[in-house]
Amino acid sequence: MHKIGCHGLAGILLLPGAMAGAVDGYSDPLRPPAAIADHGTSKVSLFGIPARLGEIEEEIDEETRVLAALAPLQVGIQFDEFGYHSDYIPAVDGISAEPLWTLDFGAGLFPTQAMVLVPALDQRSSDLRGYAFPKRFRIRSVDEQGVAGGVLVDWTTQDFPDPGLRPVYFSFPEDDEPMGGLRLEIFAGHEEKALEFFALGRVHPIRQGELQKTSVAAVSSSFESPPYWGQDYLASQRYTLGMPLSAKDGAGGNLILKLPTEWQDEPVVVRVELDDTNVLGWVNLFPGRSPSGIDVPGYGFPGSMRIFRVERRADGKELRFLLPDQELLKNPGNNMLRLRGAGSVANALEFECNDFPAYQGQPVFSLGEIEVIRSGHNLSRDRLVSIRGVEMAEDPGLRSLVDGKVGGRDILHLPEWLRQLAKGKPHEVRLAGLKAEQLMLRERWGRFRAQTLIGGAAAGVVGILGVVLYLLRSRRRAEARLRRQIYSDLHDEVGSNLGSVSLLVEQLAGIARSERMKDGMFNLSLMAREACVSLREVVWVADQKSIRLPALLQKLNERAERVLDDVKFSSEIPGDCPDEVVSLSIKRHLMMFFKEAVHNCARHARATEVRLTIFVFGNELTIELRDNGCGFDGSQPVDGWGLGSMKQRAREMGGEMELHAVPAGGTTVRLRLPLSALSKEPSQPYKTSN
Repeated sequence: MHKIGCHGLAGILLLPGAMAGAVDGYSDPLRPPAAIADHGTSKVSLFGIPARLGEIEEEIDEETRVLAALAPLQVGIQFDEFGYHSDYIPAVDGISAEPLWTLDFGAGLFPTQAMVLVPALDQRSSDLRGYAFPKRFRIRSVDEQGVAGGVLVDWTTQDFPDPGLRPVYFSFPEDDEPMGGLRLEIFAGHEEKALEFFALGRVHPIRQGELQKTSVAAVSSSFESPPYWGQDYLASQRYTLGMPLSAKDGAGGNLILKLPTEWQDEPVVVRVELDDTNVLGWVNLFPGRSPSGIDVPGYGFPGSMRIFRVERRADGKELRFLLPDQELLKNPGNNMLRLRGAGSVANALEFECNDFPAYQGQPVFSLGEIEVIRSGHNLSRDRLVSIRGVEMAEDPGLRSLVDGKVGGRDILHLPEWLRQLAKGKPHEVRLAGLKAEQLMLRERWGRFRAQTLIGGAAAGVVGILGVVLYLLRSRRRAEARLRRQIYSDLHDEVGSNLGSVSLLVEQLAGIARSERMKDGMFNLSLMAREACVSLREVVWVADQKSIRLPALLQKLNERAERVLDDVKFSSEIPGDCPDEVVSLSIKRHLMMFFKEAVHNCARHARATEVRLTIFVFGNELTIELRDNGCGFDGSQPVDGWGLGSMKQRAREMGGEMELHAVPAGGTTVRLRLPLSALSKEPSQPYKTSN
């Protein structure tokens, strides 16, 4: 398979300036440019898209205007004589060093000014397109002995861009115009299903500013399949590119004769007078067009036709001679018919027509134009035209056969027509590229606008949510500040009053005369201290986002210090206590458990010394409160100590309470609690009473 990439048509044909070898206008480059311009889709920034779209619209209008001014590409319907098709060979890996196929074309009487290669049509598809145009090739001059000379066209180093349906027009520099024959050497063709081949529709040499008859001298190989493919069809005078008409549409029509329904197959003879005696070059016949605008290939073209040249002798007698190539006189479809005049002389031409087609039962004879050409000059333009063999009530418009127009369009000189068709290639490709870029940018801009709309809507929703969240957060902050203010005021006001009550009660207890009154004063002072400590704890808890074990243990120690202010109190708290989060339920259970234990020390134990010990061993937290008070008999029920409530709280926390009491020997309360239970909520609801 060929590994070398094929450059796009635009990359070559859109280069500014004329290439070497171009003469009088456009010509396909004889050799690949040294540097191929990159005319791919431009890189446009997102916000530059609108401006670029405006530029593209202007460029599309300009390219459309230029194309509209050139001869339109109107591929004619072809029923046979498709062109030349090479034989099939296995696909070559890379580029062959020697030609895979060669085609030799004979020399003419004059130097060859240009060579036109017309692509074959892909007849396998209803979508008209070019078929198997060669990729790598060169054109060389050949002398009379068949020896190859200099290279005129060299496209062996790069793939030639696919011309599609348009002809390829190589103009040779005047100094290099070959006098002899030409050789087309193919180094790489078209690949399909691991086979390699190529095809051409027609080859036209241009000499003396005129399309000359092609002479196919030899081909290295050919796929012959008459009447469709054959090497002789390269030189066929039946065209495949339609009729050589200009883009300008104006006045002028075709000859259309509606013959009597009972036509007796009598010939209709059209005669065109020439000035004096003329040497004939070419006779061109243009088919007519349906007046309904419907595309009818070869509308009204007679089924049989003979062309005679009329030579007038000195005595006034006329002699009629058939022109050569009479076998070409059959329905041309939408193409022009071209017959050789063979250098013969004539004073007039007569076209004997018969076997007319019928449309809706009405026989019709129609022609678009009759041209008699010699060295690029039209010998029949505006000459006298007559008709015989049919009675006409009025002038049938015979002058339309020699007015230089078909269907209102001017007839172009064939070399100029082919040049304009080839010249349309870069504009056609440029226009296709611009439309593709326009579509891409429009889709990109549409996506951006949709995304912007969605993004704007999303931003609006996010903004609204942000405002709502900000208001909610502001409200929560205000509520939090209000709570803290209430807690602070409560602590300062109520706490101060409770402290004053405690001091006052202690003073009263000092002057009380009875023990009963002293006990009452003591209990009242204890309640005031406990209420003050509980109030501090409430304020502390309300001000915390989360409660952690080290801070909670510190609060337990502070409670013991404040409540037991009339005994010798000592404590031991670990400095490396785990920073565990304590759930609110566990916190409440633990503080109420500890409150009960401290209360018992202050109220019932009558101790003089109390020690608090907290330590963590392994995954277990231990809180121990020991006093040297009166103790009690642990085997006997004790009223008022709340031991049952403490045991219940220990179980609900997932821990265990140990109690060691000896009459007159003090009491020790120990709580063992797994660290893993601190962050959990109790599986059962709280059932204790206080």
